[in-house]
Amino acid sequence: GLMSDTGYNRLMVEKPFGTSYKTAEELQNQLESGFSDDQIFRIDHYLGKEMVQNIPAVRFGNPILDATWNKNYIKNVQVTLAEQLGVEERAGYYNTAGALIDMIQNHAFQIVGWLAMEKPSSFSDTDIRAAKNTVFSKLKMYDEREVVANFVRGQYGRGREVWQKSYTEEPDVPADSKNDTYVA
Repeated sequence: GLMSDTGYNRLMVEKPFGTSYKTAEELQNQLESGFSDDQIFRIDHYLGKEMVQNIPAVRFGNPILDATWNKNYIKNVQVTLAEQLGVEERAGYYNTAGALIDMIQNHAFQIVGWLAMEKPSSFSDTDIRAAKNTVFSKLKMYDEREVVANFVRGQYGRGREVWQKSYTEEPDVPADSKNDTYVA
């Protein structure tokens, strides 16, 4: 009943888009059974942040940066997404997702896409997606042993201030939760 014969039909799906490759693929197949690809918008609210929205303008709108933003002049890029807040009212969602799903596979990868992609032939959604997908296709996929050797996961503890609770002291978070709130 979502589709109508009149008007312009669009579907917006916010991350996370599935909980694994398999569930993301199942969701994609279900969406494609009722919508064409140009009607489906997979969004990440983090891309609405002003600083993130300014990345393409800074990169591609400044001729000096545009000419030097490449492997010949940049040796290393590190993306840090740090928050001062706890999970607050997001505990129900966050305890099922964790930092890896909530922050890394969505927010951080979108920023990496903007930072590492070649200048798209146009700034249409399809050309931007193609440029980002080229970046994503070149990322190294780690096996389980490499993950253990190259990633750190943790959970924030109590801060120095009275109001700074540990993760397991947050409302609606199980006291025995092993959920990650930090990934590097």
